[in-house]
Amino acid sequence: MSYTNNGYSRRKTLTITKTGYSIEYVITDAFTDPSNVSYAALTDTEFAQLSDADYNTRLTSFIAHVYAVETGLEDDCPDLTIGAQTYNTTLCPLS
Repeated sequence: MSYTNNGYSRRKTLTITKTGYSIEYVITDAFTDPSNVSYAALTDTEFAQLSDADYNTRLTSFIAHVYAVETGLEDDCPDLTIGAQTYNTTLCPLS
Protein backbone atom coordinates (compact mmCIF):
# COMPACT_ATOMS: atom_id res chain seq x y z
CA MET A 1 0.00 0.00 0.00
CA SER A 2 1.40 3.41 -0.89
CA TYR A 3 1.02 6.50 1.26
CA THR A 4 0.73 10.11 0.20
CA ASN A 5 2.19 12.83 2.35
CA ASN A 6 -0.48 15.54 2.58
CA GLY A 7 1.54 18.17 4.46
CA TYR A 8 -0.18 17.64 7.81
CA SER A 9 1.71 16.67 10.94
CA ARG A 10 0.03 14.98 13.89
CA ARG A 11 0.96 15.73 17.48
CA LYS A 12 1.61 12.68 19.61
CA THR A 13 1.70 14.16 23.08
CA LEU A 14 -0.64 16.09 25.33
CA THR A 15 0.78 17.61 28.50
CA ILE A 16 -1.60 18.45 31.34
CA THR A 17 -0.22 20.84 33.93
CA LYS A 18 -2.20 21.47 37.08
CA THR A 19 -1.25 22.87 40.44
CA GLY A 20 1.21 20.42 41.90
CA TYR A 21 1.83 18.15 38.92
CA SER A 22 2.39 17.78 35.22
CA ILE A 23 1.62 14.64 33.23
CA GLU A 24 2.11 13.72 29.59
CA TYR A 25 -0.31 11.54 27.62
CA VAL A 26 0.87 9.97 24.36
CA ILE A 27 -1.63 9.03 21.67
CA THR A 28 0.64 6.28 20.33
CA ASP A 29 0.63 4.48 23.70
CA ALA A 30 -1.91 1.72 24.32
CA PHE A 31 -5.08 2.94 26.05
CA THR A 32 -8.70 2.02 26.65
CA ASP A 33 -11.41 4.62 26.14
CA PRO A 34 -14.40 5.03 28.50
CA SER A 35 -16.57 2.77 26.32
CA ASN A 36 -14.01 -0.05 26.82
CA VAL A 37 -12.57 0.06 23.30
CA SER A 38 -8.87 -0.80 23.52
CA TYR A 39 -6.24 0.71 21.26
CA ALA A 40 -2.87 -0.94 20.77
CA ALA A 41 0.41 0.95 20.96
CA LEU A 42 1.63 2.24 17.60
CA THR A 43 5.08 2.90 16.23
CA ASP A 44 5.76 6.37 14.82
CA THR A 45 5.49 4.95 11.30
CA GLU A 46 2.17 3.22 12.01
CA PHE A 47 0.84 6.45 13.53
CA ALA A 48 1.95 8.51 10.53
CA GLN A 49 0.35 6.04 8.14
CA LEU A 50 -3.08 5.91 9.81
CA SER A 51 -5.82 6.90 7.40
CA ASP A 52 -7.54 10.19 8.25
CA ALA A 53 -10.62 8.24 9.39
CA ASP A 54 -8.60 5.92 11.64
CA TYR A 55 -6.63 8.87 13.02
CA ASN A 56 -9.80 10.82 13.82
CA THR A 57 -11.36 7.78 15.50
CA ARG A 58 -8.24 7.22 17.61
CA LEU A 59 -8.01 10.95 18.44
CA THR A 60 -11.64 11.09 19.58
CA SER A 61 -11.17 8.02 21.79
CA PHE A 62 -7.85 9.34 23.13
CA ILE A 63 -9.49 12.62 24.13
CA ALA A 64 -12.33 10.73 25.84
CA HIS A 65 -9.71 8.64 27.68
CA VAL A 66 -7.85 11.74 28.89
CA TYR A 67 -11.08 13.43 29.99
CA ALA A 68 -12.01 10.29 31.95
CA VAL A 69 -8.65 10.27 33.73
CA GLU A 70 -8.37 14.03 34.34
CA THR A 71 -11.46 15.08 36.27
CA GLY A 72 -12.63 18.59 35.37
CA LEU A 73 -10.39 18.90 32.31
CA GLU A 74 -13.36 18.95 29.94
CA ASP A 75 -14.61 22.15 31.62
CA ASP A 76 -11.15 23.76 31.52
CA CYS A 77 -10.24 22.61 28.00
CA PRO A 78 -13.40 21.67 26.07
CA ASP A 79 -11.69 21.22 22.67
CA LEU A 80 -8.52 19.13 22.82
CA THR A 81 -8.50 18.77 19.04
CA ILE A 82 -7.01 22.27 18.71
CA GLY A 83 -3.39 21.85 17.60
CA ALA A 84 -3.69 18.07 17.24
CA GLN A 85 -2.99 18.37 13.53
CA THR A 86 -1.10 21.19 11.83
CA TYR A 87 -0.26 21.96 8.22
CA ASN A 88 3.53 21.97 7.92
CA THR A 89 5.01 21.26 4.50
CA THR A 90 8.55 21.68 5.84
CA LEU A 91 8.12 18.83 8.32
CA CYS A 92 5.79 16.92 6.00
CA PRO A 93 6.66 17.76 2.39
CA LEU A 94 3.89 17.07 -0.09
CA SER A 95 4.22 13.86 -2.09
